[in-house]
Amino acid sequence: MDRCRAQASQRQAVPRLISPRRAVLALALVLSACGASVPEPVVEPVRPVRSMVLGAEVEPGRSRIFPGELRARYESRLGFRLAGKLVAREVQPGDRVVNGQILARLDPSETAPQLSGARAQKLAAETDLRLAQVELRRVSDLQAKGFVSASQVDRQQAAVDAAGARLEAAEAQLAQAGNAAEYQVIRAEAMGVVVAVDADLGQVVAAGQSVVRIARDGEREALIYVNEALAGALRPGQAWRVRLGAAAEPAGSVWRDARVREISPLAEPGTRTFAVRLSLPGLPAQSPLGLSLVAEWVSSGTAMVVPATAVHSRDGKAYVWRINEANSTVTPVPVRLGVLGDRGAPILEGLNSGDRIVTAGVQLLREGQKVRWSES
Repeated sequence: MDRCRAQASQRQAVPRLISPRRAVLALALVLSACGASVPEPVVEPVRPVRSMVLGAEVEPGRSRIFPGELRARYESRLGFRLAGKLVAREVQPGDRVVNGQILARLDPSETAPQLSGARAQKLAAETDLRLAQVELRRVSDLQAKGFVSASQVDRQQAAVDAAGARLEAAEAQLAQAGNAAEYQVIRAEAMGVVVAVDADLGQVVAAGQSVVRIARDGEREALIYVNEALAGALRPGQAWRVRLGAAAEPAGSVWRDARVREISPLAEPGTRTFAVRLSLPGLPAQSPLGLSLVAEWVSSGTAMVVPATAVHSRDGKAYVWRINEANSTVTPVPVRLGVLGDRGAPILEGLNSGDRIVTAGVQLLREGQKVRWSES
């Protein structure tokens, strides 16, 4: 009996000796598994870049020459105020015109019926008014003699007033029909030269469609076309100079002062260039149009110039990375650039003098990234 009790106590003692070891082993496995699932923090390396501090630099004078042509300051596209068939064109390109001269006509048969009808209505209205006035005088005489009442005179007076109103309406319709007939003729509005015709005889034109283009006498200007980069750097009033061909100045071509008057906001569909008009003060008003010329712009002065390696593009815009020296981080700044030259492009908008920018390694940066810079 004592032996059985001893064996039972031994069997109970064995689990008590093994369980702590198994518990420790299980705990170690759990802790090792939990440690493997937690990723170690990744420390982003500080990226080395080259940089420079922006400052105003004196730009050397750079000359750019563009071909162009002599144009009138004011050009008018003339058309009819109503649709119709073109039956007469009295001028050709190159003809001189004076104020009030007839340039083109539409078929008058289209408005003739309306004009005749308006005249007939006016004549009928005049007849009705005269008859009503005669009847009013007759009724007034009878009322004075006591043969008719005053109310009958009032009714006849109302008939006279209505006939007068109908006459006024007929006169307005006749004036409108007369205007329509006049609108079938194009007349010159000032002295000038026909530079183009945009419709041929027999063509049915719409109301407002251009038929004749007139260059008015007066101020002349130069028309040139520049690329997108230069168009963005130009401003109204900038100084240029223009040299006309020998046909315009037989005594010898000379450089004339010019100013930027207008920069087209839209590019030409075929060439993707922008039209620029240069005013030419002092040029004779009768100077021939369409002559060839050359226009020159000399860019000079001070500007903040950045190298081409500092600029990157995103969403169709130009950006430059600016360094915050306080915390060594970078921020993309949208900029507007001038014409790219040998040393780089001038900054027109976006940055200020004294800003530190990245000049190499711009494609590998992201906003807020820490950098270690060195001078370019």
